[in-house]
Amino acid sequence: MGKRSSWSRRRVLAAGASGSVAGWLAPRAHGAEIAPGAKAPFKLLYNSDTTHILTCTSSWRPNKEPLADFMFEKTVDEAVDAGADAFLIAPGLGWVPWWPSQVLPLAEHCEWFKRRFNLPKASTSFTSYVLRGGDFLKLTVDRCHARGAACLVSFRLNDVHHKESADAPGNSHIASVPQFYSDHPQYRLGEQSRETQISWARHVQNWTIPEVREFKFRFIEELSRNYDLDGIELDFYRAAAYFRAGETTREQRRQIMTEFMGRVRRTLDDHARAGRRRWLSVRIPGQLSAHDAQGIDVQAFAAAGVDMFNLSASYHVEQTTSLPEIRRLVPGAAIYLELTHVVSFNGDTRNRSHRRTTTEIATTTAHLAYSRGADGLSLFNFQYYRDYRDPGQTAGDGPYTEPPFELLQVLRRPEAMASLPQHYFVGLMYRNDPRRAYPFPRRVKGGESLRYVLDLAPPAQGWRREGKMRLQARSSCPEGGIWQARINGQLLPATPDVGEPYPTVYTQMHGQAGEWLAWNVPVSALRPGLNEVVITCPPDTALELLGLDLSLP
Repeated sequence: MGKRSSWSRRRVLAAGASGSVAGWLAPRAHGAEIAPGAKAPFKLLYNSDTTHILTCTSSWRPNKEPLADFMFEKTVDEAVDAGADAFLIAPGLGWVPWWPSQVLPLAEHCEWFKRRFNLPKASTSFTSYVLRGGDFLKLTVDRCHARGAACLVSFRLNDVHHKESADAPGNSHIASVPQFYSDHPQYRLGEQSRETQISWARHVQNWTIPEVREFKFRFIEELSRNYDLDGIELDFYRAAAYFRAGETTREQRRQIMTEFMGRVRRTLDDHARAGRRRWLSVRIPGQLSAHDAQGIDVQAFAAAGVDMFNLSASYHVEQTTSLPEIRRLVPGAAIYLELTHVVSFNGDTRNRSHRRTTTEIATTTAHLAYSRGADGLSLFNFQYYRDYRDPGQTAGDGPYTEPPFELLQVLRRPEAMASLPQHYFVGLMYRNDPRRAYPFPRRVKGGESLRYVLDLAPPAQGWRREGKMRLQARSSCPEGGIWQARINGQLLPATPDVGEPYPTVYTQMHGQAGEWLAWNVPVSALRPGLNEVVITCPPDTALELLGLDLSLP
């Protein structure tokens, strides 16, 4: 079982000390009393991918006991007890229903899968649970409502998990491959040029094909009809590819996706109790530059009935986003910025490492989001601070801890974060959106410069003390060369103090002392809003850069 994090616990608890969790919950968050046209009332969305229940070692499942009803209740309770007022559950990958379905009866799917891949049996703990008569989705909805929280289904529109083995003999990924997918290889995006797509994108389906959209819509309609949901979230970002490069225009892509939003809005309304508002949310990239490729038009989506925009970087924390621009485009919608458990990933599947999100990074990101117009925050993969190694696996990317649930109390309160230390961070990210510019890793040599823009929000009383900016390399920085760093044109003095700015129990991807460069940052160099950072490599030096951070006490 993971130990409790030392997430500056005293400071966090002090900042969130006022009021009880129950008193913070949005009133009537799942009732019929919401006025027509009202903004979604939630402050903190909490996503559960469901599978974490079995993959993670938790305080209530210390020995990885078999799946049981109480586990679904526990994952709701720990989120709501901490302060989440909307619980978003993902019942599978969006390809095979993990609920009693008439659209695709699970027993029929399991029999087909067994024949298709010549397996002695075809089941998982979750499919077996449903086939035995269980309905964890209803259980979760009922538990959320009993605890005073809303429950939404987060439905993945084009999830790519395990698709690389979709046609392989002996494929055991029963939740990933329905007969519809297997029977129609022509519906897949297929090979694309490296300039416009990345390798995994060929496996997902092409949304220009009406049958592809209809397959997903029928699941959404069934969920809306059969469950007392408070809404649906459409997750665009479990695979950020929907269209073949060059085959559609911007308007065609937007029309396809906007019409789909309208269909989902109508089915939510058609199956709602009289007078009740059911929320439609979308989990989309936090960068406007990534929207066109996916057919996303936030203004058109809002007009089609989308209530909530959950801005994501897919797997990582991203601080400098298009939130201010999106706020201006959809002034009446609720906007959330997503926080996850990691800020950087090394990309080596054989020796996976994550740099974990700390208290200071989380509260800085939240303060920035509120300062830019966010209505609240969302938490994704929050459970994966826990140990999720396979049985018998000794290596991992720990140390592991119980999730820092005490942090949720602070994240609900913008005024609490406005007085806390700040830590801005830019690191390595998954390349799961083919049309985005990623600053790291970045190779520089012989006088080249790295340019990056940081969006900064001063604390309530302004910046008062000198900060520190650091640059991380993959290997030791050569001695003798002079690196120059500027913020907004002001030259920064170098400092030998390259250590972590705040205490943390997490050590993965923190590097060695020789792999960091550091500069002191006077308050006079900073300005609210966008700040340009320029770092120039000395002559005769070549390095691969991995990350940049700025700490402001």
